[in-house]
Amino acid sequence: MIRVVIAAISSIILVTGSAAQAAGDEQALPKGFKTTPVLKGTQTASNLKLEYPKTGKAEVVSVIGELESGGRTARHQHPVPVFVYVLEGTLTVQADGGQPREYPAGQAFIEDVNHWHQAFNKGSAPVKILVVFVGEEGKPTTINAR
Repeated sequence: MIRVVIAAISSIILVTGSAAQAAGDEQALPKGFKTTPVLKGTQTASNLKLEYPKTGKAEVVSVIGELESGGRTARHQHPVPVFVYVLEGTLTVQADGGQPREYPAGQAFIEDVNHWHQAFNKGSAPVKILVVFVGEEGKPTTINAR
């Protein structure tokens, strides 16, 4: 079921717009509708393989998160794929065993799955992010470290 949801989202948002525009076939898109590809990938930001849960009912959860200046998230991990798009500010992410990664407004990434990491706002203004979890109904999207 999750693969059906992902296939539908990918087809509508990524494939239709980017393939039609790349091929110069504007007729494939409805008049007045334009797409701007944001991200397409098979690996997380730490180059880990992107995998979907094998059981359960598909559930997509999206939130707008805001991290105040000097703020940080708890150290955490996600048992499901997570798409992040930075709306405002610059987000810094530190994954275990890796170098800090910075994502300015307008940049997107696929967060690590089952890999500990933490996000920071090292700037002077709030960071706003769109976060889309592709998970399973009734299961957590985030697990905080104890």
